[in-house]
Amino acid sequence: MPTLATYYLNNTVWPSGQTNSATVLYTDAELSSFAPNGWYKDNNNVYREVSGGSGSLGNSTACTTCGTLFNLGYGASAFAACCSGTTADFYLDNAAFASANNVYTNPLLTTFAANQFYSFSSKSREKTGNATDGSDFSAETNCATCFPAVGLQFGSTATIGCCTGTSTTYYMNQPTFAASTVLYTNASGTAFAPAGFYALITSGSSVYKEVTGNAGSMPSSTTTCGACATAISLCKGTSADDVCCTGCATFTNFSATTNGNFNAVCTATIGNNNFWHNGSGTYPVAGDTVFTNSGGTTTASNGHIGILDTDRKIVSIAGGNGVVASVAVCAP
Repeated sequence: MPTLATYYLNNTVWPSGQTNSATVLYTDAELSSFAPNGWYKDNNNVYREVSGGSGSLGNSTACTTCGTLFNLGYGASAFAACCSGTTADFYLDNAAFASANNVYTNPLLTTFAANQFYSFSSKSREKTGNATDGSDFSAETNCATCFPAVGLQFGSTATIGCCTGTSTTYYMNQPTFAASTVLYTNASGTAFAPAGFYALITSGSSVYKEVTGNAGSMPSSTTTCGACATAISLCKGTSADDVCCTGCATFTNFSATTNGNFNAVCTATIGNNNFWHNGSGTYPVAGDTVFTNSGGTTTASNGHIGILDTDRKIVSIAGGNGVVASVAVCAP
């Protein structure tokens, strides 16, 4: 806030451009201490700027009528100004939004605001230029209805909507999903959401509503989502021995020699589908695990096995848990 104090001129007249106009401002009658940089105004509403650290006074200007502070919405369109929620302080040359001639960014109304749409109290106006007679500031119009955004999961059933549905942004006719009775796919509320189930997923209790018909209609109350199923892959057999020892063919079967020494497996006879591995290829690679049964309950022993993968290769197993340490091409 400005503060009132006594200052001293190096001449007799405060306004500039006149006989005996002051050029320097001081804080003491001895004219030994320069006034700090800043803006100074006399009782006749004439102001001057002190700058340079030497009390130097700039040209004087008469204060003009100060504008009225408004917190306005603004944007590139009337809808954006009314509904985006983006607001800032601006100044108008009238106490009524409807009667203002232009929009400014400072109280003295010397700096024009950007050309765009502005909104206040559910009304919008467009600023197209800097005319001060109102010709560049359109008449106010009613804001369109603003539809709040909400992220929902959609599905053809309540279970799909709640558990595995596709997440998309929708728009409501009320501030909350619970109170809303119409759902839209666009922010302007001109496209209705298709029929189906829409779930609001939260860390607490997720809820859903069903949209029926072609007008985005849904009930005024929500329904709590049921428990979502957890998928798991299981091997089913006729006995514990069956599932544990025979197991299901979830691993890749491949043919190899029996476990032997490094050089011998390059010429040893290759068996018929006598090993399995958990890798993604036809044959195991470094890091894959090799098993001696289809259920993957018994890992291959440390050592070496030979395979025919285009060329004869040596698969080296180490570590005591069937993990392939390396795969090397046999020497010619």
